[in-house]
Amino acid sequence: MPVTPFHFGPAAIVKSASSQWFSLTVFGLTQVIIDLEPLYYMAQGMWPIHRFLHTYLGAAIVAVVAAVAGKPLCEWFLRLWNERLSDVQRRWLSVEPAITRGAAFAGSLFGGFSHILLDSVMHSDIRPFAPWSDTNGLLYAISIGTLYELCAVTGLLGLLWLAILLARRWRAAAGDGAHGI
Repeated sequence: MPVTPFHFGPAAIVKSASSQWFSLTVFGLTQVIIDLEPLYYMAQGMWPIHRFLHTYLGAAIVAVVAAVAGKPLCEWFLRLWNERLSDVQRRWLSVEPAITRGAAFAGSLFGGFSHILLDSVMHSDIRPFAPWSDTNGLLYAISIGTLYELCAVTGLLGLLWLAILLARRWRAAAGDGAHGI
């Protein structure tokens, strides 16, 4: 799934369930870094396009880098997001710009490992356990259509859950917090 929003489906559920313990921005950064690899190899016309970063070892290294270096970058992005909101938008769309170290690592590790798991189902050139094994036991374990559907459904459920949380936040900010949804 090079550069696809489908990876964000499972993350939306995790973010909804554990907002303060999971950084969606660091998750996203991890996804982008991992998918720079197939983009590079596609641009070069080389095969395979999924190499070291599409192994669990490579994803673990990316996750650590993304958690450490990406934490301040993502915090800067979140501050920028908040600054660009109007007063009305800020009441319910502002986000806490501080990302805990734990949330950064949770987002990056989930991002890295879920990326490899999902891509292992659909890409024949992935060797998720390299350099120890060249096998990919998950290849076509379910159909690609089913994989997309699972990611889309988890994404929709996660977005719905987040929307409910935002609505509650908006109502509380409007002074109507006693009448929860």
